[in-house]
Amino acid sequence: MCKKRRNSIIPLSILGIVTIAAFLAITDAQASKKATFKIPKESKEITEPAKKPIEEEVQADKVGAEAEREEYSYDPADKVDPFKSFIVVRRELEEKEKEKAKPKTYLETLDVSQLTLSAIVLSKKGDWALFRDSKGDGHVIKVGTPVGNKGGQVIKILDKEVVVREYYLDIRGRERIPKDISIKLPSID
Repeated sequence: MCKKRRNSIIPLSILGIVTIAAFLAITDAQASKKATFKIPKESKEITEPAKKPIEEEVQADKVGAEAEREEYSYDPADKVDPFKSFIVVRRELEEKEKEKAKPKTYLETLDVSQLTLSAIVLSKKGDWALFRDSKGDGHVIKVGTPVGNKGGQVIKILDKEVVVREYYLDIRGRERIPKDISIKLPSID
């Protein structure tokens, strides 16, 4: 029986020592924290009587009380919905733009990638270029001609390329970001 008691006493005594050490560590940590108190210095305001008339003090108290009563109300106008997917927002904006910008010419119904540049004419009277669509039909364009289904417009006609500027909306659909697309003449080898 003595061995059984000894075997049970050792773990209990170790547990007791660990518990006491933890308690002492906690109380030591709490004791090491120093409480600091700020004692206000004497100032002239405390010793001197207030020079404000009573009416001004009452009005100041009323203004402070009105500021406390004012409540905040959330207005979601012109703010992004944080729970709505930005991909869904982007699709909705693209659909709205498609409804607004109905194509006026055949070139506005095509994507810029569907057009190939066939010829460029540079002259004093004006610069011209010839685009061919996927059907093989030719379209003569000049600077300012609307091209592409994303509201693109020809901005430059150079000796071996035509630059078309398209506008894209940013992720929130507020800013129009320009993107220049260069369409080059195919090389003759």
